[in-house]
Amino acid sequence: MVSTFNVGVPQDQLEKISAQLIASGMHEKAGDFFEKMNILDRALDSYQRGHAFRKAVELARRAFPALVVNLEEEWGDWLVSQKQLDLSIEHYVQASIFNKAIEAALNARKWNRAVQLVANQPPEIARPYYKQIAKHYSEVRQLDLAEKYYVNAGEFVEAFEMYVRANKWDQAYQVISRYLPESEYTMLYV
Repeated sequence: MVSTFNVGVPQDQLEKISAQLIASGMHEKAGDFFEKMNILDRALDSYQRGHAFRKAVELARRAFPALVVNLEEEWGDWLVSQKQLDLSIEHYVQASIFNKAIEAALNARKWNRAVQLVANQPPEIARPYYKQIAKHYSEVRQLDLAEKYYVNAGEFVEAFEMYVRANKWDQAYQVISRYLPESEYTMLYV
């Protein structure tokens, strides 16, 4: 009512209204109230407390651009805590927190998205993720993809053993002979 009609209300009354909204757990409403009163820092804080991250990010883009990245990460963390892993991925990407984005994609079983994210990482960061991706494809019997990701992870013996377990001896030999010196793979093959 106060913000709708823009009536002159004493500052102490405005403080009481905002305190009541916050005390009632109506943080998003408090954020809206503060934003209409042009008290933007308190609006942002209220949005964050109320997990109204869309409004927090929109406000930050307009008034506090340096905070956008942190808010995107916080939004992603909150979504993970709510078991909404698939939604958290893009917020981590927006925040350029790629390890969290990859972990969320893997845990959400969004394999194609995980592969896209991992492909843009340096090899030393990508290797453990490629191994996880390879294990998944091995479990679902997509051995060609599993081999590709085992190779990307530098896990040539794992790829070999995967083919051995599947009784695919020719593929096992091809993998091991392609990536390991003969002195190393002879013992494995025997």
